[in-house]
Amino acid sequence: MRIQEVMGKTGLSRRTIHYYIDQKLIIPPVNEGNGYHDFTEEDVQKLFIIRKLREAGLSLADIRAILRKPRTTPFYLHKQMNELQTQMLTIQKTISEMDRLSGQLPVCQSLDQLAGMLEDTNFSPDELPQFQMESRDARLLAQYLWMAYLDTPVTEYQQFLWQKIMQQTMEHARTDLKMMSRYLQSISPERIDATNINQYLRNQKIIALTGADYPTFVEELKTSLLAFASDPVQQEKWSLLYQPLIHPIAVFCVSVSGWMREFHPAYRRYYENTHTCCRMLKDFMDSPEGALLNAALNKAFNGNCDVRTGYYGELEVAATFHKSIYALLSPEQIREFLAGVEG
Repeated sequence: MRIQEVMGKTGLSRRTIHYYIDQKLIIPPVNEGNGYHDFTEEDVQKLFIIRKLREAGLSLADIRAILRKPRTTPFYLHKQMNELQTQMLTIQKTISEMDRLSGQLPVCQSLDQLAGMLEDTNFSPDELPQFQMESRDARLLAQYLWMAYLDTPVTEYQQFLWQKIMQQTMEHARTDLKMMSRYLQSISPERIDATNINQYLRNQKIIALTGADYPTFVEELKTSLLAFASDPVQQEKWSLLYQPLIHPIAVFCVSVSGWMREFHPAYRRYYENTHTCCRMLKDFMDSPEGALLNAALNKAFNGNCDVRTGYYGELEVAATFHKSIYALLSPEQIREFLAGVEG
């Protein structure tokens, strides 16, 4: 169909449609005979989605990620709700302070008087309503952590399990998971999407493992961990993020793994295969043959790796660290992020 018909169906202007084409949100082919774009029903559907999500204030980067992977929609909606909530509270506080200030200064006599009143005025909210923000943080975290396992038809029992997972996430959102929710909001959608793809492919590989594949996969883990142990930049990032992000997430995932294994059979295979292969790796590291690897990793981790709880998933995190969401920022950027959150 031609652009005039698309304009009628989507309510978008010609200029806006061409802008979205320039941004490659849609890629309609060009008719070689007349040089015009030929739009499909799929293009019209995407333009409708773009218009609606733009009305909700989502950025083009977030929308692009949604168009690539529709299952990520809840993650980006929760991200936008957090942003809007912060803006709303700031606006409400600003209006309240301006109303108070204007009532006290019906006639401003001098700049000294104005400066004195402004000194006691704060236009930014001191605190956000904890329950609302924790609820949204919990949904944001849950959607990110288990995005790959939310593509299945949900039974009544699975809804019950998901509620349990969300309740547990909510309880931790105000404490040990708070830093991770802030971290996710500081990363661009494009970079989150890239790490999602890497993690999805890795998950699929682990899910497909059979007992016969375990030795080969363990050898791959050894190679990856040796590479980690020889990369001081990755070790510095790990050291900075281990206590505030990596370890709390690992411990939390273990705490809800029972419900997740019931919620999705693919997660059960992922969990069991990861646990088995990392346990085999740890057994090797504790043997005389694995002494060199064990020494290299002990030096690289410098105490920042917990394999004492019976679940060795942090070894898998370290093996894929260079492609993970934790490695997206430079050490300097990580320090700035941590200082900003703590401040």
